Amino acid sequence: MTTTVLALLLATLGTGIHQIEGVMIKKYNSKHSQGGFIFTALISLFAMIFFFITDKNGLCFPPLLILYGVISGLFFCTASFLTYVAFGCGSFVLSNLFLSYSLLFSVGYGLFVLKESATVMTYIGLALMMISVFLVKSKKKQENNIESEKVKISFKWVVCIVLSVIGSGMFGVMQKLQQVQFAKAYDNEFMIVTYAFTVITLLVIGIIMDGKNLFYILRHGGLYAAFAGMSNGATNFLNLVVNAMIPISIAVPTRSGIKIVISFLISLIIFKEKLTKKQVAGVIFGAAALILLNLKI
Repeated sequence: MTTTVLALLLATLGTGIHQIEGVMIKKYNSKHSQGGFIFTALISLFAMIFFFITDKNGLCFPPLLILYGVISGLFFCTASFLTYVAFGCGSFVLSNLFLSYSLLFSVGYGLFVLKESATVMTYIGLALMMISVFLVKSKKKQENNIESEKVKISFKWVVCIVLSVIGSGMFGVMQKLQQVQFAKAYDNEFMIVTYAFTVITLLVIGIIMDGKNLFYILRHGGLYAAFAGMSNGATNFLNLVVNAMIPISIAVPTRSGIKIVISFLISLIIFKEKLTKKQVAGVIFGAAALILLNLKI
């Protein structure tokens, strides 16, 4: 099995696992919708535990690595919480698909900073990916308000998604920057610092704002957070592995294309969200972009 094929398989596996996190967040939010800061902190706690468990060489935390981890944690913290809010006030599939725009940060970093090679097919694939996201955001005109709630786009949701995209995109850049700076070493330590910053920040804010519901959240959200956190940890673990195997300008849009297809299927099967012909076409464009992006490798 070639490195490229293995990387694509791992990217598919990681993207599939990541959907567990989205489903758990959506389920908890729809049933309880309390303590977003604390619940998101719990997710990061379990994700951090994952990287402690998977470490094989002993942990070491150079000062510069800690700085990188804190900066990464700031972006990750912002993206994690606002993604939680977005899943709660908007469509699961549209939230997932708009988050695909975060790929532009990593792609730009790979192409223009790291000077990774690109072909015409690469740029066509990226264009198709953007068209895909544009198409899937369109919503069907509903005959009644009850149906329209399923795909309602609110100002709150738009703000959360935009800031989530920025945070997620910069988090991806920080992951690759850390690998370049430390020659692909200290991946687990980097993620542990990132998650630790996120846990502490969100937990402190959560206790201040919603401390009275702490035990309620632990009792009703603990299991959801455990599954979501382990999913998040496994996803980022596989992302780091794939980023080290193939160019980031290919790895990130590949994962986004896979996410488009998987989140589309989940939205139909699990959440019964109604999609238009334009949104289905967007999924097809996303799949086509996935193929074109990987022709160069």
